[in-house]
Amino acid sequence: MTITVTNQKPAVLDPLHLISCTGAYDPLNAAQATLVDPLLRPLNSASPVRITNTQGADLSGDILPLILDCLGETVQPASEQAVKELLGQTLVNFDQNTSLPVREMFAAQAGHRNKLPAPGPTVLYTAQDDVIPTAKGLLGGAHDDSLFFASLAYAYHPDTLGFWFQSSAAFNDFKAWLVQQTSVMSSSLPPDTRKLFGDFAKLSLNGLTESLLLRKDDNDQNDERSFARVLVHMLMLYVEQERQHASQSGTSVATGVLPFTVGELFCPLSLVLVNVEAHARAVHGKVTTEWRLINQSLASPVKVVSNRALSRLTALPRVAARAAMQAVRNRPGIPSGRSARVTFRKQPPSKVDLVKDLTKVLRRMGTVNRSQNIFRSSRTSFAKANRRNPDDFNKPGRITSTRYMPDLHVFVDTSGSISEKNYQEAVMMLIQVAKKLNVNLYFNSFSHILSQEVMLKVQNRSVSQIWKEFRRVPKVSGGTQFRQVWDYINASPVRRRRLSLMITDFEWPPPSARVDHPVNLYYAPCSAMDWNDMVQSAQRYARGMRHIDPSIKQKLLGMVL
Repeated sequence: MTITVTNQKPAVLDPLHLISCTGAYDPLNAAQATLVDPLLRPLNSASPVRITNTQGADLSGDILPLILDCLGETVQPASEQAVKELLGQTLVNFDQNTSLPVREMFAAQAGHRNKLPAPGPTVLYTAQDDVIPTAKGLLGGAHDDSLFFASLAYAYHPDTLGFWFQSSAAFNDFKAWLVQQTSVMSSSLPPDTRKLFGDFAKLSLNGLTESLLLRKDDNDQNDERSFARVLVHMLMLYVEQERQHASQSGTSVATGVLPFTVGELFCPLSLVLVNVEAHARAVHGKVTTEWRLINQSLASPVKVVSNRALSRLTALPRVAARAAMQAVRNRPGIPSGRSARVTFRKQPPSKVDLVKDLTKVLRRMGTVNRSQNIFRSSRTSFAKANRRNPDDFNKPGRITSTRYMPDLHVFVDTSGSISEKNYQEAVMMLIQVAKKLNVNLYFNSFSHILSQEVMLKVQNRSVSQIWKEFRRVPKVSGGTQFRQVWDYINASPVRRRRLSLMITDFEWPPPSARVDHPVNLYYAPCSAMDWNDMVQSAQRYARGMRHIDPSIKQKLLGMVL
């Protein structure tokens, strides 16, 4: 879809909003005022803004629904592309080709404003090189808070709403102001809300962050004058007053909004308060660990929210970390690979193509201490005596070395869209590849459920023998769910070290939230299917995965040149 915009004054989106803490809770009106109305301000007030599609139809009333389509649980590539095209034409600072999803539009805006390249396989943002220096710059007045926000968002991508405070003293100033405001409202506040604000007044922000759980889901804590509604309203109101005071006095602001994702901006499930001074003075490992802990807590399915006591977002993971006495490991880096501009093959890959791509990946992963994938090599050397003529120094001996390559673990899609013929063709292709590599392999079938893991012995067996063993393995059926495979791999350090290969038709929409994609998981196409349809599905899947793994196209083995 091609979008045309005329007579629009280029806008800068401001995340500040003031949803009333009384009356019915309606975040959609705030989203309209924050995200849409700025795009409809005309350059020439004598005529309105026109936003039309290829057919000339007016899209002015469809902007908010389009944005909301991008905030669901799964990625909608068509809506993502349309909204990015619209924002690229209507915002002062926005690159419509960004790999960031629409839900992170404020981060993309801040990054473009500060001329930061979007994060990707070869562009990594870290605490040492980005977060800590920008925190120091914000404290010293070298720049505004947009660069600090962009560095945090690009480095960690937390799915939450944040507020930054210049220091613990600045946070204490906010608490003092909040006590005054809530004391005036005290008679109208429910007892539970008053209790929670009393607990909030005891919080300190001496460390890097303080994080709270506000809601169990989008329908929780939306009652009039609930703690979640009042707290976010007061934080936004305080930021607005700080801006006005700074503008009048010519000083810098001491607090601001960190709108990491659009959905959390208007109906936050969690809240992260950030101490900029603590970030500026911390060592990079501590900053990385803190934000990784926040992301782990956000991804945890177990969240306990109480109406009578403050619920800390990272409470359970911190207790577990202390009990284990184990530092959080750094996430392995994303392989740098080729450019994201890849060309898909015009025809299905042969067995030779797949073996070639798998061998490249195995060599890049290096060797391991022990595995089923044994690689023996032999060379002649005068350093060892000849076995047949040990006394003849003119004849070299032979040295045999043994290396272990990472194990191969295959996940075959057996959902309803995969026919029996597709499954048989995929298995036969897999057997031939395993025979060529001469390696035993681990195997699971999956649909919306995952079969039990088995190890199939390939070495020194015929194709018919291997096929008979495959036929004894239970085959699940049903819908398609890749996420369970990701979680299954990530749950085990042993499985994370394997080369995992998923054979699929790519008919699955990726989640819109950022989740951990296994570093060593690669994909291969199913056999005996229409190749053009397969390529279209793979392209659609790759577009939906850009915010999770920007290098995903390089992991489509046998599909790209």
